[in-house]
Amino acid sequence: MLKTMLALAKMQFNQYNIYKSNFYLWTLNRIIEVIVYIFVWQAIYNQTGDAGGFTINQLVTYYILTVSIRPIALFSINSDIAYSIRNGKINKELLNPISYFQYCFGVNLGEMAFALVIGIATFVICSVFWTIILPANLTSFILFLIVIMLGIPLTFFIEVIVGTVGFYSSSIWGMEILKDAIISIFSGIIAPIALFPMWFQKIANILPFKDLIYTPINIWLGQVPTNEIIFVILKQLIWTIILYVIAKIFFNYSIKKITINGG
Repeated sequence: MLKTMLALAKMQFNQYNIYKSNFYLWTLNRIIEVIVYIFVWQAIYNQTGDAGGFTINQLVTYYILTVSIRPIALFSINSDIAYSIRNGKINKELLNPISYFQYCFGVNLGEMAFALVIGIATFVICSVFWTIILPANLTSFILFLIVIMLGIPLTFFIEVIVGTVGFYSSSIWGMEILKDAIISIFSGIIAPIALFPMWFQKIANILPFKDLIYTPINIWLGQVPTNEIIFVILKQLIWTIILYVIAKIFFNYSIKKITINGG
C-alpha cells in the first residue's frame, strides 16, 4: 500500500513539475507574500516596540517559515474530491486496488511535496536578504520536523471532511473559504497566536490548528520547552484519530447516497 501511495505521490509531483514556469511563478508569489508580511510587521514593531514578545528577527523568521510551510495547513485536496464527485470520476477511483483514502492521500502527498519544494526555495532565497534565526540545536530541528509531519495526516482528514460535502452540494466553495479562514486564524498564519486575547488563545490550545504552523515555528525558535512538545505530539495524535473517525464515518455514510452528475 505504501509503495502504491508513494507512486501516486511521485506521479502527481511530476505532473505539477512538467511546466517549470509553475515553480518560478509560485516561488515569486511566495517571496512577495513574505515581503508584504515583513514590511507590515516591521512597521508595527517600529511604532509599538513590541509584538507579542517576539523580536523583529523572530518575526522575520516566523513569517518566512509560515509562508514556506503553509501547504501543511492549507491545501486543496478537498476541491479535488468534490470535483471527482461532480464529474463522476469518483466511480473509477472507488474501484482502485487501494482504499479511496489511501488514493487521495498519495495524490495529496505529491501536491504537498511540490508545494514544499517551492517553500524550501522561498526559505533559501529569503535567507539571503534577511537574517533568519536557526534552531538552537539538532534536537529542536528534529522535533520541528516531527510536529510538521504529524500535521500532514491531520490536515488531510480535515480536507476529506470538507470534500465529502460535495456529495450534498454542487459547490463546496463556501466551505473551502470557511475552512481556510478558520485554519489561517487559529494556526497563526494571519498573526502569531500570542497576539490574540487570552480567551482566543485558550480555544486555540484545544483545537488542532495551532500545531500546524504556530507550534512548530515556536519549536524552531526555541520557545517551547521539550517536555511540552511531548504533549503537543500526543494532542496531534489524538486529534488525528478523532478526525479520521469523523472523516471515515461521514464518507462511508455519504457514499451510500451517491448521485453522480455526469461521468
